[in-house]
Amino acid sequence: MLVFEPFSVRALQKALPYLKQNPSRCGDLSAGYLFMWHDGADIRFSIWNDTIAVRQLIGEQTAFSFPIGADPDGMADELIEYARAEGLPLRFFAVDEPTLEKLRSDARFTPNMYAFDRRWSDYVYDFDAISSFKGRKYSGQRNHVNKFRRLYGEPDVRFLTAADREAAHAFLDGYALEHPAVNALEKLEQRQSKRLFDVYEELGLLAAGLFLDGRLAALSIGEISGEILLIHVEKALPGIEGVYPAMFSGFVNLVGGLPGVSLRLINREDDSGDPGLRTSKLQYHPLSIENKYLVHVGSPALRLEPGMTAKRGGMILTGLRESDKEAYLRLNTDVENNRFWGYDYREDVSITGPVDENTFFDSVLYDMRAGDSVNFAVRLEEEGPMIGEAVLWNFAFDGNAEVGCRILPEYQGKGYGTAAFGAAAELAVRVLGVGARARCYKENGPSRAMITANGFTRTGEDGTFYYYKYVSCGE
Repeated sequence: MLVFEPFSVRALQKALPYLKQNPSRCGDLSAGYLFMWHDGADIRFSIWNDTIAVRQLIGEQTAFSFPIGADPDGMADELIEYARAEGLPLRFFAVDEPTLEKLRSDARFTPNMYAFDRRWSDYVYDFDAISSFKGRKYSGQRNHVNKFRRLYGEPDVRFLTAADREAAHAFLDGYALEHPAVNALEKLEQRQSKRLFDVYEELGLLAAGLFLDGRLAALSIGEISGEILLIHVEKALPGIEGVYPAMFSGFVNLVGGLPGVSLRLINREDDSGDPGLRTSKLQYHPLSIENKYLVHVGSPALRLEPGMTAKRGGMILTGLRESDKEAYLRLNTDVENNRFWGYDYREDVSITGPVDENTFFDSVLYDMRAGDSVNFAVRLEEEGPMIGEAVLWNFAFDGNAEVGCRILPEYQGKGYGTAAFGAAAELAVRVLGVGARARCYKENGPSRAMITANGFTRTGEDGTFYYYKYVSCGE
């Protein structure tokens, strides 16, 4: 069976020769990207028969890269057996359009569900166009660079080395002060940018800076993958006219001028849903915007009929509705109520903009489109307000699902959570045809009572949780 080695710089170095064979235009399977975002993702690598697959957590559930190397089809068979043996879902992340078509046409991976989030789509540009900024459509970029030249002279862009570490750290610290992180994602990105500079040479990456009066004013870190320049870090100090286009074109030309390098494309990664960044990246006229799909093979959600409901104990489970947005926002942002749900929205790196009534509603719709969960609104009447949520998720490839339920504080203590949890478990078993599992924090007495009242029996424990499996639903 496959063995996945935990993330380390050494493990990433061993993976690099395989990752550089990746034919995709997407940048998720590159040294810089994997290093930047490994915190909390439990990234692991498995090399089998001269082929690699990456395993990581996407939305707290395991997902795999489609294998890269000499025998991707053979390793795909191994992944199927691995997921079955480990009780994991068979999910693939960073799936580009060609790979999606391959998965959809391969009987081993059907039926499946899939979705992409536009926030994480990569911007890919033509190398020659960016290196010269020629043509009418690049007049704005040329004007900015020319203004930089008039004000500051010819852009002084050069490669950085380990000797520039102190200057690079000072620059990144200064950038962070000028751009205070407003969410968990930005905090992680700023922290990892400094760490990436410390190891970029070990990973075969390139770093360059734009100097102004001897001071580092802009910095980029990227890497070459075949004919693609992947740019992972692009930062500049504020108040310098034209600094970003000057740094961008300068870095592109610097790398393109290296001996033996023949570049055709540039990948500047995603915009994380930031409106300003999206506008900026679109202004450089991308050759393509590469959507990256999450594909879930054999999700039990495929068996859910539209409009399905379930009733028990004076409440009803229905689908989520537009009118539920305000209640769903409250349900997700009540930190104390979510303590035993294991969720704190303030630490959620998938939240990339201001938190509003669409933040969590859009996220759960994405999860359901991708087949990662089945979410129900808990109501007291068919057309009544949402008072909580019941969810089936964490679908294992062997046909098990985890059941969860949370209720708004003003409706707690009335038995609605117990009834909703039981209805969801019964639906999982009798309608979706899967086994039901559950877990709860050891100190959460009400949750233990809710689970056992619905015919679940304890199967084990660790330092944090008790684990249960469904035997029969209580009435």
